[in-house]
Amino acid sequence: MPFALRRLLLIVTALCLCATIIRLAGREPIGMVWLPVAPSLGVAYVPSAHNGPTTSAWAAIVYENTTKTVLYAKNEHAIRAPASLTKIMTALLVLENGRMDDIVTVSPQAARVSGSSAHVRPGQKIPLKDLLYGLLLPSGNDAAVAAAEHIAGSLPAFVEMMNRRAVELGARHTRFANPHGLDHPDHYSTAFDLAMLSRVALLYPAFAEAVQTRTYTTSDNNTWSNTNKLLWSFEGAEGIKTGTTGQAGNCLAAAASREDMQLIVVVLHSANRWKDATRLLDYAFENFAVVTVAEKGVPLAQVQLRRGSRPLVLTPAHDLRILVRRQTADATLSTHVALDKTVLPIRAGNKVGVFEVFAGQSKVAAIPLAAQTDVSRLSLWRALWQRFR
Repeated sequence: MPFALRRLLLIVTALCLCATIIRLAGREPIGMVWLPVAPSLGVAYVPSAHNGPTTSAWAAIVYENTTKTVLYAKNEHAIRAPASLTKIMTALLVLENGRMDDIVTVSPQAARVSGSSAHVRPGQKIPLKDLLYGLLLPSGNDAAVAAAEHIAGSLPAFVEMMNRRAVELGARHTRFANPHGLDHPDHYSTAFDLAMLSRVALLYPAFAEAVQTRTYTTSDNNTWSNTNKLLWSFEGAEGIKTGTTGQAGNCLAAAASREDMQLIVVVLHSANRWKDATRLLDYAFENFAVVTVAEKGVPLAQVQLRRGSRPLVLTPAHDLRILVRRQTADATLSTHVALDKTVLPIRAGNKVGVFEVFAGQSKVAAIPLAAQTDVSRLSLWRALWQRFR
């Protein structure tokens, strides 16, 4: 672990254990303080998000997945053709609505679709799992159509499912006209929306496993190779999807993890998508870090309440991870414990305060604190005797 991060963790731990600033006031639980771009997404931007490396991409975004923070953005809400990045949504619907051991009969319509191909044949019977890998690794348009027809019964019905799910997931500037991504006037998305769809798709272990698979052998012994070159060239790469059409240019959605960070990068219409993605990932890993400030169930502070039978031990209600700049992390972070107005007795698990984290004068995070154990109320004579002792 880098020295600066070790020093930061020591400082935060010391501040937590030695917190003595207790404010008696009735308060409601405080959530994360970043203002969301969309309430359903809860996404934050670092102040310098629109500054950073120069890229050839017409639109790009770098999103840190554990803290829901945009680290870099360039025309991220501009509407662009998404090419085969469309298949992220196709794969998501396949996983949400199908079973991997389903046997799919490939239709003539699916087998003859143009563009990149998994080389499935009309009438071929193939497991849905193979089609999932066929649309994600070699980016088979034929595999995408075959899977879509199986899930929804027809292409129009599947496209309707795609658009409905996009709205549900907060992709407000996205519209799909097909499951494969070939150019169409009513088929578009944005770098931001595609990052959000990628974030959801990665929650499915089957998707995460598929997109980081380099080669896959089908049930009939065909071998498909992943089109994502970052899997061979970038440390920690985890997929996700390439895409190329005449209107969209070269596109890429990629994910990579190091230490406690998971980055999702999307570049659209790039002159060199591998170079752009690598530059953006390197920039984010070199300049930012995710620090665990609090862990659920691990005491942060304690206070002796007047007439309390024992010290009130404060533990966080959930883990708290914050994004920091590596250069200034240990110099600017501070913590504060605020105790709610409490009435004894207190039961274990009761919400009793809030733990706040500041960067300079700005509050960057806050989580509820709970009582670790019961604290009963002492009688007046018992309290006087303890004070006398």
